Amino acid sequence: MSDHNGDATGLNTIVVGAGLGGLSAAIALSDIGHHVILYEAAKELVTAGAGIQVPPPSTRILRSWGLAKELSTKISTPKTFSFRDYQDDRLLGAIPLNPFCDDRYGAPWWCIHRADYQRVLYEASISRDTTIHLDHRVVDVDFSKPSVTVEHNGHTTTHIADLIVGADGLRSRIRSLLLGTSDPGPNPSSICAYRALIPSIPMEASALLSPLIDPSDIKVDVHLGPSRFMLSYPIRQSSSTQYNIVLGHPFSEGPDGPPPRFPRPASIPEIRSHYTSFSPLVQDAMALLAPEDESSYFTAGLEPKDGILEWRLSDLPELPTWSSDDGKVVLLGDAAHASLPYMSAGASLAMEDAACLAGLMKPENVKAIGLARLVKGFEAVRKERATRMGGLSRGDAMSWGLEGKAKERRDELLAFIGDEEEKWKEAMRTMEQEGVGECNFGDLEVMDWAWGYDVMVDVRDWLERAKESLT
Repeated sequence: MSDHNGDATGLNTIVVGAGLGGLSAAIALSDIGHHVILYEAAKELVTAGAGIQVPPPSTRILRSWGLAKELSTKISTPKTFSFRDYQDDRLLGAIPLNPFCDDRYGAPWWCIHRADYQRVLYEASISRDTTIHLDHRVVDVDFSKPSVTVEHNGHTTTHIADLIVGADGLRSRIRSLLLGTSDPGPNPSSICAYRALIPSIPMEASALLSPLIDPSDIKVDVHLGPSRFMLSYPIRQSSSTQYNIVLGHPFSEGPDGPPPRFPRPASIPEIRSHYTSFSPLVQDAMALLAPEDESSYFTAGLEPKDGILEWRLSDLPELPTWSSDDGKVVLLGDAAHASLPYMSAGASLAMEDAACLAGLMKPENVKAIGLARLVKGFEAVRKERATRMGGLSRGDAMSWGLEGKAKERRDELLAFIGDEEEKWKEAMRTMEQEGVGECNFGDLEVMDWAWGYDVMVDVRDWLERAKESLT
């Protein structure tokens, strides 16, 4: 059955997945006159994880969608991203974030609770007349129509569209159906991570921890230890402040039996056993660990327990294609190019994808250029950037866990971050040349490429070339 009567200009569009990428696609496509229905398998909006960083390419897009005011009460705006020694908290180097990003790139750097972020995007989608169906799992796609078969309460229905957008994440069903045996599936890394939130009230009573939630000096901190790290920052500054913590450590199969399945619950003593060599500040923070939101357990198919979820970090190998030959089914976000989190770019790339797809798919462009060519144009615009970002993130994953002499030399060179520009750039080049890791996240040349990016510039350039070829 058809989901819309449609009109002369708007495409009947089905988006699969109500994560940050899917909701962004719904907003962007609705804004240009397309009719959007979104199907989400989860029974309610629940989010795994806690805090998320929102870099300038995303904040630029969010401003253009008119969402900055709504988000302003939910964000924190860190001054720096600070690399610290794991044993004594010594500052190794600090990347300037705010107001640096707004001044240099024309958009700020935010931190936010993922649930707050998703809720704002959800409400923005609804306000644009997107129809969102929760507890509706897409089980099949007919690429010839195209249509999706959706399961709800034990019954299946078929829904036809002009365009299907697969934004259903790392373990995408749409990708699996599109690529078949060519789908490489997730690529598990050698790194696992615990994610947790600490309430602010007990932190205020600690001489070591209270500066971490000082609203006049908000920072993102990462303590870099051998094969381990703690990334942390405050969120929900304008309401009930919470302190977001991500604890990274090596994957281990365990002494006996089958390898563990992820995500899995972990006890507080187990978590603390990985970080006994870290500083008193880190020990005090871990003493306050609380389980993630219960929603994380339900998302993972687990029951809430007295523990915190351990996740195995994964990315996605480069795909042979992101779309069907006729362009009627297309992937975006993690379904197309999931990356490790070290560049803080996964959600931002998904939002860029959404803005790019909508920028290309304006009804007048569909009429003049054609759907298939526009979707291939989307892939051409986005694939190189997404692939490079994934490689940069893998490089930083290795660098964050350095040990011994390599770690010592890396730490020496991190001190030049934020220094005079040429010294800063030279230090990052030296780090790579000497083989003591990469610091892509703090490399000014990489930052300019990553965070100075405006996806709409690429959209306009591609459209200009496409229209010239028609004349």
